[in-house]
Amino acid sequence: MKITPEILEKQWSSIRYMDGGFLQIDTEHPLEWHIGYQSISQRTLLLICDEEISAIDSSKSMIVSRRRRESDNRWTLSFELLRNEQQGVFAILCCDVIEHSRPATTEAEALKLVISRYKQWSKLLETQRNGLMDEHRRKGLLGELLFLEQRIASVGSILAAIQGWVGADGADQDFIYPDGWFEIKSTGASAVSVTISSLEQLDCADEGELVIKRIDKAAPEKAGAFSLNDVVRKMSSMLIGDAEAFDLFRAKLSIYGYMDLQEYSEQKYFCSSTQRYLVDNSFPKLTKANVPAQVSSLHYELDLPSLADWRKE
Repeated sequence: MKITPEILEKQWSSIRYMDGGFLQIDTEHPLEWHIGYQSISQRTLLLICDEEISAIDSSKSMIVSRRRRESDNRWTLSFELLRNEQQGVFAILCCDVIEHSRPATTEAEALKLVISRYKQWSKLLETQRNGLMDEHRRKGLLGELLFLEQRIASVGSILAAIQGWVGADGADQDFIYPDGWFEIKSTGASAVSVTISSLEQLDCADEGELVIKRIDKAAPEKAGAFSLNDVVRKMSSMLIGDAEAFDLFRAKLSIYGYMDLQEYSEQKYFCSSTQRYLVDNSFPKLTKANVPAQVSSLHYELDLPSLADWRKE
């Protein structure tokens, strides 16, 4: 039976923490899993196995402990939540770790998958306390992935296309290629403006493009609708024959804060249109060169209907 966050929440709520003890939650997994409370109110996920477990670093969100039981010489590994405000995401984490390691055929293989997945989560929670990308960040990533897919289809060089996705690495523009740079903005179909988040975002000596992706939430049954996971998996299938490109793509997704979680399959989206605008010396933009020296940073909005003179067909 697949474990879900809702099932875990109910099971945790059924445990009286003052009574101590743990509740076994999965009997069809290569590893033995339990949940409980390690201390007064700190939710804990516990696994038991015969394989020796090496030391694992704790994180700001969790205490990770391992020990060998004297009673039967079996090993235990516990993940104890430190921040009660993260109980919701902790339930998601626990389910994800369990399900990620379920396909393993041996304890050793399952344990390796558990540890690697925990390390991914640990990095994610360092930057995103709730563990999941918010709606704005999801749509932003969707817009960039849709552009990247089109770039690969039009240019054909898969590795070069992914190498040019530099916004994931903190560059001022999202994509930079020999033929120009591209800044992607995801907004709703009815939006009449977009936000430029810094003086550097449109500040480049070479000509580039501001690309507007009109993306809205959609009903699951809508023709052409897709989830974030749908797009990532489609892109991954395109790259499967190029190991270097595939590894780079996954690394950039990780930097963005993406993990293949069930939650990213639930909401569907629809991209209704794309508008492209030439950003040259005449384009209305604010940069360090044309604002007072005393202004160190700002964000501003561009009115899209007024940019008709720069729109590309």
